[in-house]
Amino acid sequence: MNSILLKTLAAASLVAAAQAEVHVLGAVWKERGLSAPDGTIVPNPGTVASTRGYLIFDETLLSSTPGPGTLIQYRENRSGGVIQRIYTIDSDFREFNGDLILGDSGGRRIYGQIHAPNTIANVSGAIMPYTGSTLSSGYPSKLKFDNTVFQIGTATPLTGPRVVSVDPTLARSVISGSANAINVESTTIATATAELEARLIKAGYTRGATIPVITTDLPATLALQDGQAQVLSVVVGNAFPAPTYQWFRNDVPVATTPTLTVTGGLTGSGAGVYRVEVSTSAGTDVSGNTTVTPLPYTFTTNLPATTALVAQNSAILSVVLNPLPIVEPTYQWFKGTTAVPANIGGNSPTLRVIGGEAATGAGTYRVEITSSAGTLVSANAAVTVNATVGTTFAFTTNTPRTFAAPFATPTAIPGGVVNTASNPAVASRQWFKAPTSNPTNFTAIPAGEGGISATFSVVGNTAASNGPGVYRLVVTSTTGTTITSVDTVVTSGP
Repeated sequence: MNSILLKTLAAASLVAAAQAEVHVLGAVWKERGLSAPDGTIVPNPGTVASTRGYLIFDETLLSSTPGPGTLIQYRENRSGGVIQRIYTIDSDFREFNGDLILGDSGGRRIYGQIHAPNTIANVSGAIMPYTGSTLSSGYPSKLKFDNTVFQIGTATPLTGPRVVSVDPTLARSVISGSANAINVESTTIATATAELEARLIKAGYTRGATIPVITTDLPATLALQDGQAQVLSVVVGNAFPAPTYQWFRNDVPVATTPTLTVTGGLTGSGAGVYRVEVSTSAGTDVSGNTTVTPLPYTFTTNLPATTALVAQNSAILSVVLNPLPIVEPTYQWFKGTTAVPANIGGNSPTLRVIGGEAATGAGTYRVEITSSAGTLVSANAAVTVNATVGTTFAFTTNTPRTFAAPFATPTAIPGGVVNTASNPAVASRQWFKAPTSNPTNFTAIPAGEGGISATFSVVGNTAASNGPGVYRLVVTSTTGTTITSVDTVVTSGP
């Protein structure tokens, strides 16, 4: 038998043990035999199965927020003249669901229900609360299971209620029983459980395997962005011995651990349908399916509708994705219908456009971002370039994207020329350098090394402080306007 849920019981039967902290109710539960009316079942045909047990609880069991109690059930299996004594323990028993019936002779009888053994029907969610109404004689006239009322015939203390079959595959059984208070020396549920278990072991009982029951299932759906890891797990109720796990992805076995980590992306575990089977020697419970899908990106910040450049000033086009990428998706920038080459940032998260540069400069731009969820296309950004400098604070000649420096001869990085007719005029210049291994980690070049000069000379010698790397010039006007040059990748020339 699996656990019996009992919701209400008259106070007269809840007799406290010697200690107020713990109640122990000893019960005999009789499952109706095949000689009983239609709708009742037993594991072994032709027998009447009886199960004894202990219900160990405290006062919270009958409250609106019951704490966990313990239900120990024990029985004898007889087969081929061999008697096997088995006990099972449910350590998360939370509701006492049953009706106390006072017999004509003053005796007490409890009516409850259990579900079919797994050998007959694998019932999902088989614990069914019920209510019963009583006749004047004190026995139920009807029982309600799952909001369905089953009319019963003659009820007596010997045969109990008569319950019809639900359907050919979902058998239900009705049990009846009696209960008495049991005294223990323990003062907690845990120690009372240990004491009663010790009694059973001394009497020759061994703990039987129980079918695992998944009490908290997998989520039905799970959306993961590329690189996002998520641990899948279920909560398993009372199971003995410790269960084994078998995870499946798209019906293919993938792991035998209690948890499974899935990672979003085009590779790895990725999208699919997952489930887990939890087993002991008594049987298996199967989780629901979790469908893992790619999480599509959206734009927190899209491209600006327009960007205006003067002369050879530059601007950076970029978007902000939601959520922020864990693993960068792939990027492809377009100017009109032409893909921007990778060597000038066409496959980067950002794109620098430079006034007067043929490959970038004036035009309409967009970026296409591809992840495992598909391709996201940005809005269009129209970049305009005003070639007439006038008095605008601007680069009339910008620095190049790349420059090959002679190995030993210091040579100035070309460009970096600011409009000499600008008003206001140049207030300061500052050169910066970043290593090629980390091209965004810029540090200011000291003034003593030429870091605040109008031009900066570099060499191709990697050991030199002015050797290969990524260089940038920041120019500030007398009114605080700042313009930044193109990042120039300096390499060793011939």
